[in-house]
This record gives sequence, C-alpha cells and structure tokens, in this order.
Amino acid sequence: MYQTIYEYNEVHAFRYKFISTGKRDIVKVIEFTPTATCNVYNLAFGDLLTNGELDDLARSNNGDIIKIFATIIDVVRTFTTKNPSFIIYFKGSTPQRTLFYSRILKTYYQYYSTKFDVVGYVDTKNGLLEIPFDPNSKDMYLGFLIKRI
Repeated sequence: MYQTIYEYNEVHAFRYKFISTGKRDIVKVIEFTPTATCNVYNLAFGDLLTNGELDDLARSNNGDIIKIFATIIDVVRTFTTKNPSFIIYFKGSTPQRTLFYSRILKTYYQYYSTKFDVVGYVDTKNGLLEIPFDPNSKDMYLGFLIKRI
C-alpha cells in the first residue's frame, strides 16, 4: 500500500520539518536524539512552537493523520538510509498515544515491513521484554525499536 506524504525539509542531520495542511497549516517536527545506548536514537514528533521547541503533547486534530504517519515513516527511511547502523526508538508521550501508534503500526504493517524490522517492548512479570512486532498480536506494546533491513 502506498500513501502520499508531505514534502519535508531536513533542517539539520537530526531534525526534519513539514507542514500539515488539514483544517489549518501546522508546522510539524521530527527529531532524532541520541540515547544512552550506542547507535539508538529517540524519535520525537510534534508541533513546532514559536520558540523552536517541539510540542509532543499537541492535539492538532487536523484530519490528515495517515498522511502524517506516512511522512514520518518516509523520514525514518531517509534518516536510516543516511545512517544505516542507527536504530530508532519511539513511544507515545502518553500511554494512549503509544496504543495509537501500535494500532497504526498494525494497520500499515505491510507498507513498512519490507523496509524495517520492528521490535516491541512488552511488560512481563520479569520486567520489560523485547519481542518482534506482530501485527496480529494482542500484546500491549510500551515502546518500539525500528531498524532498517
């Protein structure tokens, strides 16, 4: 399945931006920041604030969520093409958003699964466990790792 994407700009090697053009124009930012684990980068996404910071709690409701997520996947593709050894970590800024991201990943699994391996974090009685992402699973994922195939 192919989804159209927004045209985006690389602001610098770790920050990308685009304009969501739904009910109104909203500047969106995707930013990759290093974590404490070598070659693992956190993906942050949200609205661009006037001070240049990213608001990852914004509720835009701009009517273009599928196009936004297709754009994010394309940015991850671009970023990991330039940095093939990097692994991308992400989760929602709230548990509800993480659940929503899980649903998006399940719905569009065929779109990105030929480009990326995805691992999900699940909570077990022995602590967090990394398992291969399964679009048919009933597991409640707490976060995700994406690696370019």
